[in-house]
Amino acid sequence: MDFLYFPEDKSEYIPGIISVIVIFILSMLIIWLLVRASKKQVQNLEDQGYSVNYDMKYSDDPLSIDDKPEKDEVKQTSEDDNGKKGS
Repeated sequence: MDFLYFPEDKSEYIPGIISVIVIFILSMLIIWLLVRASKKQVQNLEDQGYSVNYDMKYSDDPLSIDDKPEKDEVKQTSEDDNGKKGS
């Protein structure tokens, strides 16, 4: 029994080539849909007042989203400032 099978009739390659082309086209379609959905999500966040950080070169968290600035935002304090919680 041969380990590899190379057909004499080269027309047997056609179904495999068609399958590869179809899978490639579907994968490109899925990537395009994901990019489109991602752009919609970013636009929705920007409409809500959030700013999205696109600078990924020097960032530890490449997709960080800054909080929406609020005038009456509560200042976060550490446990040392407020004393131990639950005591």
